[in-house]
Amino acid sequence: MAGSQYFVSAVITAVVVLLYTKKLSAPVIFLSAAAVLAISGIISPSEALAGFGNDAIAVMIMLLVISQVVWRTGFVQWLFESWLKPSSGYRSFLVQMMPFVGGSSAFMNNTPVVAMMIPFVTDWGNTNKVPASKLLMPLSWAAILGGMVTLIGTSTNLIVNSLVVGSGEQSLSILDFTPVGLMLFTGGMAYVLFIGYRTLPVRKSPSERLAESPREYITNLVIDRGSDLAGKTVETASLRSLKDLFLVEILRGDRVIAPVSPQEVLVTGDQLLLAGKISAVAELAAGRKGLSLAGEEAFPKAEKLNVVKVVVSPRSSLNGVKVVNSNFRGRYDAAILAVHRQGRRQEGKIGEMKLRSGDLLLLVTGNDFAKTSAGTEDFFTISMIRQIHNIDMKKSIFITASGFACILLSILGVVPLFNSLLALVAVFLVLGIVSSSELKQMVNINLLVIAAFALAVGRAVQVTGLGELLASFVVNWFEPLGVVGVLAAVYLTTNILAELITTTAAATIVFPFAAASASALGIDGTPFYLAVAYGAAANFITPVGYQTNLMIYGPGGYRMADFLKAGLPLKLICAVIAILGLSLFHHLF
Repeated sequence: MAGSQYFVSAVITAVVVLLYTKKLSAPVIFLSAAAVLAISGIISPSEALAGFGNDAIAVMIMLLVISQVVWRTGFVQWLFESWLKPSSGYRSFLVQMMPFVGGSSAFMNNTPVVAMMIPFVTDWGNTNKVPASKLLMPLSWAAILGGMVTLIGTSTNLIVNSLVVGSGEQSLSILDFTPVGLMLFTGGMAYVLFIGYRTLPVRKSPSERLAESPREYITNLVIDRGSDLAGKTVETASLRSLKDLFLVEILRGDRVIAPVSPQEVLVTGDQLLLAGKISAVAELAAGRKGLSLAGEEAFPKAEKLNVVKVVVSPRSSLNGVKVVNSNFRGRYDAAILAVHRQGRRQEGKIGEMKLRSGDLLLLVTGNDFAKTSAGTEDFFTISMIRQIHNIDMKKSIFITASGFACILLSILGVVPLFNSLLALVAVFLVLGIVSSSELKQMVNINLLVIAAFALAVGRAVQVTGLGELLASFVVNWFEPLGVVGVLAAVYLTTNILAELITTTAAATIVFPFAAASASALGIDGTPFYLAVAYGAAANFITPVGYQTNLMIYGPGGYRMADFLKAGLPLKLICAVIAILGLSLFHHLF
């Protein structure tokens, strides 16, 4: 290997390690890698920035914007509630739920689809006495499998396409993913319905555990200056007879008062540790002045306080931020009551807790919460609060139909997808369907940065000849197994790497070597590109492997081992279907 090849290899290794350890965010890692490669002279400044002019990346961003516009109309939710009439049988419910979720995910971002379905699915489970843990994993899997069916099904597919275009190849079509994607979705759903449902764990969700063991959840409240509680005894303050609440202890400076005597006199600054039903805490806060959350601002001021459950999203700006530094109250008109991680309440002061992706937050919300949290990427609301969508049917049909018209025109080869989407975004702006400020919020800057600078890393692999070198090694190593063996190596490498880092990062790292392997074999690279996309998406054995898995982790009360036990067979089935399906459809035998 030449010196430049060693250097690029070291950069890629550093990228993988940093992504795995999560020391830095993915956009920062890829931007830094591109900067190092440009400064070292491996790639030119224009090559480092070429991704921002890539048509496929622009298509990806516009598709995600239009998907959000369609979602905001409430039309998809209305269709779901109007058409889907779930039965009382467990497997019958899965038969109805999984195709709907998979079909929606084939044409829309699967994150909001899963966010919408979590409350509905858990509510059906409560009604029919089926644990959420038996339902939410199939929900996430259906979204993952459905995303494999079309080019626009997931952002990973779109990023792979941008890498294809960036390497000088012709763009993949929307339906290039469909033949094998349908095989994967059908095979995956068949596994769940006939075998996989038996492997799903029976776990109690955090809300179920709260109902059965109210002391499991403890809320920290502070007596503020001027509070009418200060100077009163515990008994006269009626803290010994609270409905569904128990005063566990009082923290006064460095002193812990427990058990608490009825004659204990309360003072300003006392921290009350109350255990019990979270809804009772909201009633306590609403009826008494001078109480605040430990490390937080006062409870929201509203005539009626609601308790809402949310899950911190993978792309949340709250990741790694202490609650006290998050300005959560000011941003969302909500206060954090408790934080749960991996199904357990987190000990200590809420204000000093650092939030993480997948954390389940219990909030007390004010009147403005629905407005301030709409469209946020910081968290997903999963509590079962019935929402009535006041749909402007004509407007909703126009928005939805125009989006699908762009896709259809592209499939038929009438108008390039880039042109039709650009025109549609312009129409939305002119008609006031989307404002310029809303458009800025809808553009996923993190995804744009990752996709653009991933092309720069791929370019470095190409210009140094590192891709050809490693491809020749892979081809020689798997030569006894033929082309199918090399394809399997590409798929499995991407699949394993995606479980350790992110799906997007795994696809961008493996793609240059997959393209070089196809070139070394002298065959069309399409099956290899698709193998990278499918391999990156088929994440079933860890909660962090795919964002929808992370979304259901807390609400389902799952443990890490649950994903491995239930998801490993599905992962192996998908590997076999993808490798054989691509080999058969593209005549690699």
